[in-house]
Amino acid sequence: NSPLMDLKEAAERGRQTGSVRSRGAAVRTVIEHWKPTIAAINGIAYGGGLERALSCDIRICSEDATFALAEIKRGLTPVTGLFDLPRLVGLGNAMWLLMSGEPIAAEEALRIGLVSRVVPPEELIPTATRMAEIISENSPLGVRTVKQVARLGVELPRDYAQRLGQSMIDRVWSSEDAREGAAAFAEKRKPVFKGR
Repeated sequence: NSPLMDLKEAAERGRQTGSVRSRGAAVRTVIEHWKPTIAAINGIAYGGGLERALSCDIRICSEDATFALAEIKRGLTPVTGLFDLPRLVGLGNAMWLLMSGEPIAAEEALRIGLVSRVVPPEELIPTATRMAEIISENSPLGVRTVKQVARLGVELPRDYAQRLGQSMIDRVWSSEDAREGAAAFAEKRKPVFKGR
């Protein structure tokens, strides 16, 4: 049972049927899932494909990846990208991408913070897999809490998010996993986390 969510599986559950609501629902499925999500983007990520990637916790891409929310060129607007893109890349960068519909290359996506790594195409899946393995070595309770509280911090005013998140943080700090982490450090061994 992997601590990471399979985006293809999420896409199947929230399969796009052409409607705005189903497209938004597919993205919400990814955002609301407790497991960390990593988008490994190879090639073209336009429209709904980019919106699904935006909903992931971490995005990496190959050197030949390109990105666009080009709905504006067809008289439409992005569905969830209108909300997610400005939070990730800042309003100025987002407004250009949203209003122009123009594509950007991998290096520009890295520069503006749309992706966190750019790798050669043949290294994309191994890199994403290694990142997933690194995350999965950590406390499941801690990872889940980081995802929930960090998202609160982006979506809500900071003081309110901190009040909501504090009990989750306290739970991690007083958990069995926290005690195991401290013991493992003192004993110079790898911790064995149980998610509680």
